[in-house]
Amino acid sequence: MVVFSSLIFLNFIIAEVSSSYGNVKKNIRALIYKERAALISEAEDIKSVKAKETNKHEFPTYIVVREQED
Repeated sequence: MVVFSSLIFLNFIIAEVSSSYGNVKKNIRALIYKERAALISEAEDIKSVKAKETNKHEFPTYIVVREQED
């Protein structure tokens, strides 16, 4: 009975890990863009306010992102 219970439990664990991996794989592109945006924001926060105000080309008010469907 212990062996049978262990096999059922291991099967459940493998199914959950597989499901989690599928979710991560499905959302990996969005996660990468989110992390890139956070890094860009952090890098821009290091710059001085005067540098941001004088160079509007490097520091636009809005960033437009277009997604391409695969």
